Amino acid sequence: MEMLDVKNEEHYFYCYKKIEKSYTDFQLNALDDYDLSPNEIVVLSNLEKIKTASEIALKTDVSKALVSRSVKFLKEKGYITTTVSEEDKREQFLALTEEGKKIALLIDEANRRFFATAFANFEDTEKRVLTALLRMMMRNLNID
Repeated sequence: MEMLDVKNEEHYFYCYKKIEKSYTDFQLNALDDYDLSPNEIVVLSNLEKIKTASEIALKTDVSKALVSRSVKFLKEKGYITTTVSEEDKREQFLALTEEGKKIALLIDEANRRFFATAFANFEDTEKRVLTALLRMMMRNLNID
């Protein structure tokens, strides 16, 4: 494993991008039988907590257009259902079908395995330090 160059801040973001790619690849491999895009996985994994496409886009930092396209494909595949809002006809409420619930569970299990592997040798103190550092970076960048 290569050593971090603490004087080269670009390396931190290189590591971040490598971790992010590893996470996406891990999810795609875990769900290989379902032919899902990374954005479709994002939508499916958030439907237990978030019920509209616009909320998913906001909370996950995926564009509304990509979320809408994913919703269309997931509906065609039979993994979600949509209901038009009574208050705002432009908004749709999303729900998992039984098959969609099975896939969401697989995503959740894959996430748990990935995180367990990624944090395998972390002590609680190290996790708290990492959390504090990430919060500081987000605060510096005015990211919610």
